[in-house]
Amino acid sequence: MSRMEALDPGEHTDTKTAILDATVEIMREQGYAAVSSRKVAERAGLKSNLLYYHYKTMDDLFLAVFQRAEERHFGAQAKALAAEQPLRALWQMSTDASNTGITAELIAASNHRKALRQEIARSSERSRKLEAALLERCLRDTPFDRAGLPPLFLSLVMTAISRLLAMDSVLGVSAGHAETAACMEAFLAQVEPLD
Repeated sequence: MSRMEALDPGEHTDTKTAILDATVEIMREQGYAAVSSRKVAERAGLKSNLLYYHYKTMDDLFLAVFQRAEERHFGAQAKALAAEQPLRALWQMSTDASNTGITAELIAASNHRKALRQEIARSSERSRKLEAALLERCLRDTPFDRAGLPPLFLSLVMTAISRLLAMDSVLGVSAGHAETAACMEAFLAQVEPLD
């Protein structure tokens, strides 16, 4: 019986988590291009062959990192969508800059990894449709005049603005942020007034 066959399921999960955590740490510190099986295994305290037991290729590893991030994103999005004021919660979630670095690294990696690019596109489409449905529902009975602007357009605009604000904050750029926040608050006040 091999070492892997002797592992209990919890140990198997712990090893995969250690590999994913190590990969994310390297990506945050040095960028996606610095990720190698040797570096990941070393950071995770494993031998390289154990990494390849769990992830047959580096593409599989990058996909697993993305899928874990995606799972967390959709969990946070579901929580925001279920909030008492879902648009405000979604805006707050979207402007949180804590995951901007890893998102940028995954997008950069997707330029060279077709499977990753396809997964990011699929996930983005799913997220945008959920947000558009929320906007449609929230705007239906409000005084906000969307002047024929479709919910998918509004979702895209909110996503683009929130991503730019998050990236700017990581870079230390603040020009236009106060004005944008004021405009967004004016919009939200029409749709989800504060009590």
